[in-house]
Amino acid sequence: MANPRRIKRLQQLILETVATHLLRELDDPRIGIVSVTRVKLSPDLSTCQVFWTSLGTESELRTTERGLQDALASIQRAVARAMQTRVTPRMEMRHDGTFANAQRLESIFTKLREERGEIAALSDEPTAAEEPDDGSESDGS
Repeated sequence: MANPRRIKRLQQLILETVATHLLRELDDPRIGIVSVTRVKLSPDLSTCQVFWTSLGTESELRTTERGLQDALASIQRAVARAMQTRVTPRMEMRHDGTFANAQRLESIFTKLREERGEIAALSDEPTAAEEPDDGSESDGS
C-alpha cells in the first residue's frame, strides 16, 4: 500500500497528464471540450478512475464517452510516461454527473424562489423589504 501523500501526488499528476493529453494530443472530433474533474487512484496503484465532464445533450455526452473509450490506450501511454513507475494503473474513464446534478438542483432552487416570489406578491401583507417608506426615519440627532 502506498503512502497517502504519494497517492495524492500521483492523482494530481494523472489529472494534469490526462487533461493535457486530451487538450493537445487527441484529434478526435467526437471528443469536444472535456474537463477532467478528479482522479481516484486505488491504494495499491493498480486501478485509476478518471472522472470527466462536458457540456452537451445526452447524445453528445454518449458520443464523447465513446471517443474517450477509444482513446483510452493513448491516454494510458501518456500517463505511463508521466508517472515513471514500475506499473501503470489500469485506467477507467467515467462521466462525472456532479455538474449535471448541480444544474438540476439549481433549477429546482430557482423554481422554488420564483414560487415564493409569486406567493409573496399575492399576499396582502407587505414584507419587511416591501414596507412603504413614510419618511419617519430618525437621522440620529
